[in-house]
Amino acid sequence: MLLVTMLAAFHPAVASAQGRGWRWFQSCSTPTTMVLEARLDSASAFRTTFPACFLDKAPWNTKVLRFHFTPGRAVEWPNASVWRDGDERRFAATTSAGRTLVAQIYEQGTNTSGSILGIAIGTKDSVTPLDTVLWRGAHNASATDQVLTELVPRLVLLTYPLGWQPQPLARVDTTWCAPPRSNEPLLLDAQFLPARGKSRTGADSEFVNLASFSALGIRRVPRDSIAIIRDEVVCRRIAKEYGTNKPMLIVRVGSFYLADDQGSRDGPSPLWEVAVYDRNWRLLISYGEGQ
Repeated sequence: MLLVTMLAAFHPAVASAQGRGWRWFQSCSTPTTMVLEARLDSASAFRTTFPACFLDKAPWNTKVLRFHFTPGRAVEWPNASVWRDGDERRFAATTSAGRTLVAQIYEQGTNTSGSILGIAIGTKDSVTPLDTVLWRGAHNASATDQVLTELVPRLVLLTYPLGWQPQPLARVDTTWCAPPRSNEPLLLDAQFLPARGKSRTGADSEFVNLASFSALGIRRVPRDSIAIIRDEVVCRRIAKEYGTNKPMLIVRVGSFYLADDQGSRDGPSPLWEVAVYDRNWRLLISYGEGQ
């Protein structure tokens, strides 16, 4: 069960001004309403909206959003940290079921595509020292698209403009962007489902291909965070990098991209390869079968 409350806090304004980009809680004639949501085990833990404005220059907005949530299960925090004697010490922590946690979200930076939000999560009570942080990092929000940041497994933060809808997974005939096949294995990969080719034997777990990439931050995401890329410029560029003149099927999985030339995964001689890219289209790793 999730018990949620929200508080808004303000800190003294700072004098420095930041350059051109999207800023939250600023005034402008046509602000974009952004949705900020936290989900634990696919259930909403917190949801709110905030205005975002594209400005040439503005001072930092020092507003901090705080929300409390109480997970109904234990949560593991592999990169908790605490300050001791002037040094930051990292350790693995586990909070028990029913332990109330508090998250703070604040404006950390800006760019021309969206706001950069800082996030810190700690405990609400005094059992853990106040200088202990269970998770700290950043979320790069986009003013035009949904962005998902997984904090720890199954706890995600999402932002998206109000009214945003995921692109449907329907077949679309294009030149460089390949349409999905019947029972498309890359979409099964994206959903962490067994992508078993015809005449293949073995346990289902052997065909859940993304399960071994958790160290890269690739984990299961909600279905609405999976989308087929239909940008012909992107598909053509990736196909050229891939070294093929064939159309590519590219699927976004949260903040990662999977690119597949749709080689056969069927037995007895499967021949296929999928390239994995980060949100900035940097190649991270590839997986597949055959020479």
